[in-house]
Amino acid sequence: MLHSFDSTENYIIQQLTNSNLSEFKLYNSKIIPQEITKNNYLQNCTHLINLLKNNELTKVVLSRVQKQTLNQSPIEIFKRLNKIYFNTFNYLVSIENVGTWLGATPEVLAEFNKNEISTVALAGTKTSNTQKWTKKEIEEQQIVTDYISKQLKPFVTNLIQTPTQTIKAGRVYHLKTSFIAVIKSPWTDIVQALHPTPATCGVPTQKVQKLISKIESHQREFYTGFLGMISSKYKILMVNLRCMKINQNSAFLYLGGGITADSNPNKEWEETKNKALTLQNVIK
Repeated sequence: MLHSFDSTENYIIQQLTNSNLSEFKLYNSKIIPQEITKNNYLQNCTHLINLLKNNELTKVVLSRVQKQTLNQSPIEIFKRLNKIYFNTFNYLVSIENVGTWLGATPEVLAEFNKNEISTVALAGTKTSNTQKWTKKEIEEQQIVTDYISKQLKPFVTNLIQTPTQTIKAGRVYHLKTSFIAVIKSPWTDIVQALHPTPATCGVPTQKVQKLISKIESHQREFYTGFLGMISSKYKILMVNLRCMKINQNSAFLYLGGGITADSNPNKEWEETKNKALTLQNVIK
């Protein structure tokens, strides 16, 4: 399953068969993502911070696109990705008339095993485990945690929430809170209730989603959507982070971060650069 951020595109690939990577066919897309300059990003970030300080919004996830020239095939990049990163969901997907996407995402949207669901709240970013978490990052994580707990409760019973911990994902660290519960509703209803989370969109969801479509000059497409594998007994859906779209000899990296009233535009820009390292590390 491959699902877009705005829920306008949803692809379910059936009748899967094993094949060699050498036989994997790569498709290009007609949509070329638009890069954004640092100056434009900082302007957008400042505008959002002002809205947040005026209590019009609680949190907004602002993203940008960074273009990289490729000197090797996506298949070689995917092989290297699997060698370097062991604790992320790594994928290479190519669909005719849709394009080729590659990524290494650390975030579970929802995992269904028989009658149980597990998911995580993942937010806040730092580059070193010795750094202390700031008030901004702790509050950002709490927003996501509270949202997921609220969205799950109508659909589950016996909801258990673990203490928040620090985890490493690629080249950066995040705050993570885990949830597990017994489901009492269709899994599709739960996924619809969870997506998009404040970790990929913001709060309030609908208002922020409309704002994102106006302020971001690029189309997110499948970035901050979700993808995964589904069967009758087991399903795992991952939030599509740390990803890139590939067109011929170019890779378009999608990078984002949570903006709150306490955000600093230049620090937010640096955070997106640090997140880019996860994929740049396997491109170069």
